[in-house]
Amino acid sequence: MTAARRLALGAAALGCIALAVTLALWALDVSRWNDAFVSGDVRFRVAPEDERLWRPAELVPLDAARRLLAVQDDVDFREAVRALRQAELEDPVISDPEVAIRRNEAQARLEAIVVRDSDDSRRSRAAGLLGVLGLARFVYETQEREALLSATIANLTQAIALDPSNDEAKYNLELAYQRGRGLELTEASAGSNAAPGGQGSKGAGAGQPGSGY
Repeated sequence: MTAARRLALGAAALGCIALAVTLALWALDVSRWNDAFVSGDVRFRVAPEDERLWRPAELVPLDAARRLLAVQDDVDFREAVRALRQAELEDPVISDPEVAIRRNEAQARLEAIVVRDSDDSRRSRAAGLLGVLGLARFVYETQEREALLSATIANLTQAIALDPSNDEAKYNLELAYQRGRGLELTEASAGSNAAPGGQGSKGAGAGQPGSGY
């Protein structure tokens, strides 16, 4: 066997080893992503501010596993729900400018999902949560309330159109119409315990983490 032949065989062997190692690491990254969703949804209940939620450490560069699994939309939705929870919708008074920033962030994230996501069910839930945010703003904002209510109704109507089984959006749409008629309601329009993966409780966009994905 010539030296060139031996060199070629050695290079091929090294290439096979490198490929095998890469595939093994890739498989490990895929497993880490699956675990990250389960553990992240659980941890969200007690530490929603944790920036490591749904962020596994990938071994293969260039986010190969994330791209393979096409999970970015799932991550984006969870982060939008986290932003909404941190927006303190149950507080009708904004005394902290940081809260206003969080509410604007939550709105921007949810709007992006409604526009860009390929899954109608997830888009419906995002549009419904925009409706929840609008109902909360309607409580404390004193200017342009008619335009705000109109946008809220439009978001909730879109949520129902995208997913006719979205009962939460239907409930909140009726609530929005009642607000528009100037009725005094005792039910809270939004809750502080929104949870990623959940369908949510009526009027709150809350739910059990890990379900509904």
